[in-house]
Amino acid sequence: MKVNYTGRHVELTEPLKTHTKERLEKMASYLDDIIDVHVILGVEKHRHMAEITLKTRASALVASATTDDMYSSITQAVEKLEAQAHKQQGKRNTRPHESAKAATAEE
Repeated sequence: MKVNYTGRHVELTEPLKTHTKERLEKMASYLDDIIDVHVILGVEKHRHMAEITLKTRASALVASATTDDMYSSITQAVEKLEAQAHKQQGKRNTRPHESAKAATAEE
């Protein structure tokens, strides 16, 4: 998994990078085809923004969060990505068209 960082009006420190990397590594357990991750961290006045774009072979997931603390913004953005990934996994696992085929075959 390749992670790119961009800082807008903020210096990217190693603790920020390691916190982000640790949170994203948890997603690798159920999204095994992660190609690229782009993390954009920005500060405007008192707003700390984190935007994460995660690209897989099948799709691209994007999440952003804004709070008063950069670490909590990163955490919230990763949680949103996890929710999107779980939803996508659920759609992939359920096959409504199969049940429709079975219903028409019985008639």
